Amino acid sequence: MRRSSILAFLGAAMLGTAAFAQDLPTFPTPPADEPSSWFHEPNVGYGPSRYVSMALFPSLRSGFETNFPESMPSGKFELRVTESWVKVSTLTDLWRIDYEVLRSNVGFSWALSDDVRLELTIESASRTGGTLDAVILGFHQTLGLAIGYRGGFARNENRIEIQPPDGGPRIVIDKSDPQPYEEAALLTLRDTITYGDEALPAVAWSLSIRGDLTSGDVQRSGPFDLGASLGLVKEFESIHLYAGGNVAWFGRENFFGLKLKVIQWSATAAIEWHLATEFSLIAEYLMTSGAAERLSDFSRPCHEIVAGFKWEPWRGVLVEMAIVENIINFQNSPDFGIHAGITFRW
Repeated sequence: MRRSSILAFLGAAMLGTAAFAQDLPTFPTPPADEPSSWFHEPNVGYGPSRYVSMALFPSLRSGFETNFPESMPSGKFELRVTESWVKVSTLTDLWRIDYEVLRSNVGFSWALSDDVRLELTIESASRTGGTLDAVILGFHQTLGLAIGYRGGFARNENRIEIQPPDGGPRIVIDKSDPQPYEEAALLTLRDTITYGDEALPAVAWSLSIRGDLTSGDVQRSGPFDLGASLGLVKEFESIHLYAGGNVAWFGRENFFGLKLKVIQWSATAAIEWHLATEFSLIAEYLMTSGAAERLSDFSRPCHEIVAGFKWEPWRGVLVEMAIVENIINFQNSPDFGIHAGITFRW
C-alpha cells in the first residue's frame, strides 16, 4: 500500500476511534482508594498492544515480544486473551503468496512482588483463506485507490509459492498442508528495574523460554528457544512514550528447506494518549528483522503499524482493539490486519 493510502487509512482509523471514545457509556466513579491497578505506579500506562509480527517468517515462531514496565501490585493475577488476524499478500518473480493467519494467545501472570512477574503463555496460529479480501478491496474502492497486484490473486486463496535462493523446483504450500501453522508455550520472567521519576523513565527487562507444542511448519534442531527484552516508558502528563526491543535465539531451523536465521530481533516505538480516565489511544511502530536467509525482501526487516485503543470499562477489565498496516518493506509485512484482546486482573 502506498504511503499516502497508509496515512489516509490511519487518519480515518484514529478519528473514528476518537469519535467512539466520545460515545462510550459512563460507569460509576470508583472510590478514591480503589485506583486502577494499571496506574498503580508512576510513569506507566496501559502499554502498547500485545501484538507480535505476523509477517510470513516471523509468524512461524512468534511469541517473543518487548515487555514494557507495567503496574501490577504484589499478589495480583492476570488472565489475558488476544487474537491477531492478518492478511499476507505479495507477488514477485520469486514468489506468489496469498493467505490469512489467525493467531490466538492466552497468557496467565502472577505478580511475585510489585516489581517481578511470572507469566505462562500458550499460543496457536493457523493459516487459512478468509474474508479480509473483501475488507481490503472495499477500502481501496471507497477511497478510489488502485488495488495493484491484488488483482492477480483469486479471492480467499491459501497458497505460499516460493523460488528457493539456491535454485530447484518451487516450494508450494497450500490448504492441504497440516495445521496448526505453529503452536508453542512460553515462560517469561519480568522485572521492573525502576518506575523512574519526573526526569527518568520506568525501565523493565524480561527473559523468556519457548518450546513448541507441535512441530508446525518449521523443522527444528532443538527443544527450546530463548529470548530477552528491554523496555522503557516515560510519562508526560496525559502522554506516555514507549521504546524498547527484544532479541531471540533459535536453533538451526528451516521452513520446507528454506533456512531461517538463528537470531531474530524486533524494536518497538509507541505513543499512548490517555484521553480519558479509563481510555487511551495508542499508535505503535514495530520493526522485526528478516527471518529468512538469502531470500530478497524476506531477509530484510518487516515494518508494521498498529493503531487502536485500550479501554477499562470496569476495574480489572481491559479491552484492546487495533488495526495493523504495512509500511516501507511491503513485500515482507502483512497487507492488513485486526488485533483484539481482553485482560482480567484480580
